[in-house]
Amino acid sequence: MAGPGGGPPRRSHTKSRKGCESCKRRHIRCDESFPQCRNCTKHKVRCPYNDITQPDERSCSPDKPDLMWTPQIEEEINQWKVTGVFPFPHIYPAPTPCDLTLDQLRLIHHVASISEQMESLNANGFTLWTRRIPTIIQIGATYDYVLHALLAFSATHLAHLTDCPLVGNMAYEHRGIALNRLQEAIGCFSRENSDAILAASLVLSWQATDWKSWTELMQGTSTIIDAMESWKHESLFGDFIAESSTFPTGPPSPTPDHQPSQPCAADMDSYQRTLKQLQKLEHHLKQSHESPKPITQLIAFMKGSRKIVLTQPLHQQFERLRALRTWLFWLPVDMLQQSSCSPNSLVVIAHYYTAALLMERLFPDIGAAYFGSLTVKPIEEIHQRLSSSERGQTSLSFMDHPLGTVYEFRSRMGWAHPVDTPAFHQYTAPPFYMNDGSPAMVPAASPEYFYGDSVSFSYSTEDLSVPNSAVSPLQLSSPFPHSGNQQYLNIPSPYGAYSPVSSVYGDFGDAGHSDFEDSGNWTVPYSAASPVMGPASHRYSVGFVSSPIQSTWA
Repeated sequence: MAGPGGGPPRRSHTKSRKGCESCKRRHIRCDESFPQCRNCTKHKVRCPYNDITQPDERSCSPDKPDLMWTPQIEEEINQWKVTGVFPFPHIYPAPTPCDLTLDQLRLIHHVASISEQMESLNANGFTLWTRRIPTIIQIGATYDYVLHALLAFSATHLAHLTDCPLVGNMAYEHRGIALNRLQEAIGCFSRENSDAILAASLVLSWQATDWKSWTELMQGTSTIIDAMESWKHESLFGDFIAESSTFPTGPPSPTPDHQPSQPCAADMDSYQRTLKQLQKLEHHLKQSHESPKPITQLIAFMKGSRKIVLTQPLHQQFERLRALRTWLFWLPVDMLQQSSCSPNSLVVIAHYYTAALLMERLFPDIGAAYFGSLTVKPIEEIHQRLSSSERGQTSLSFMDHPLGTVYEFRSRMGWAHPVDTPAFHQYTAPPFYMNDGSPAMVPAASPEYFYGDSVSFSYSTEDLSVPNSAVSPLQLSSPFPHSGNQQYLNIPSPYGAYSPVSSVYGDFGDAGHSDFEDSGNWTVPYSAASPVMGPASHRYSVGFVSSPIQSTWA
């Protein structure tokens, strides 16, 4: 049928009357993405979807995973299948759609759209992972194990948003495929595939749910980076290699006489200052008539972390603190989407990253598991954004403590400090006090000042170095003495190493999804039939242990 004036026929499209009110007023098409549609994100306004309950038809059916489809997403993916052109053309090359299922295309679209949203807000620097997505998709177009690792990560996020167990199962399946094929690729490690192996290891480490898997992945990542030494300047992850200190800080298999590191007076002082700062921020949010729930949740976590027994095995410490890892990945994206980078939301995000840096001081044997080193630049970029914005001036004073924590971290690590510029006019060395009350400056390369004999981010006592000949990391035996002579990336049992869903904690505003109390009892209020936890047989290594925890830091 001819179009108006005898022109070419109009392209058929799916119609919907469920768009947000802002898009209707503008007479533009809404993609119906909850809780913040793409158009509202682009215009940096709060989407009316934030104020309504998500429609029932988006909930998970017994036989179909809830991948949060919308009419616009369906149309974009259909066009991708027909034309072969990726909906996000700045990402090239992209996976070939004819080689993938519709669900897999949706998973790729999900993380790509989030990365584009963050880019439209100039906010990719405020998260731990969104800025990496374009590069990972490009590599995944050629290496299937990278693509499966990314599909697992995307499904994990969707499972976090929907509480759908079928989506959690998708994440679990893609992780297993990625781990299997990554092992095969490591056996053929070369200059050509080193970026792909590093990308897959990195994305899988984001999803690790237990200490053993985390340490194996990160020890393997360390080995890969060592093997890339002679060509790391060519790597697509050159900046990550240069700044990365995200490796286990203590022996993965402590000897019987291993003495756990105890927080010193300076660590406890930093803890108290952070807690007091969070309480001030909570009061500020209430006074600003904004929800204090994210900070209230973090305060409860901080108080609960004080009750962890440091003599417990490392895997138990890791498990009981795992909620913070979940929040670090998902909460910033959720808040940025909903608030369009409001100053108070940026300050809240910066304080979550500050908590990650603090955890590396209080738990040095597992500290790197909280990605503290990767939170340094986001904190500094948030400060720069607030400094350059008139809207951010009121909230800027709340950045003093995060910046001071970053300064302490850089000093402990012996890292260079940012050049003093107008954007960093408040970025000055915070005072430290000795026992006699006199001020003292932290030596630039004196980690022992804080850690005693346990230097933060020191490598494992096992030798994981790789000769210049780039011997395959696959030849290395597992650093875990009870796992036998196996490769460092063992495929996890479905009953232990990986849960069907890595993220078992709900939205930061949903009090029903996490339960932190200052009573010494930490629990996860899920039953065996929980849609996130899955069947009872899959609930090992998930959530907090419901038992009294002895206080050791009093």
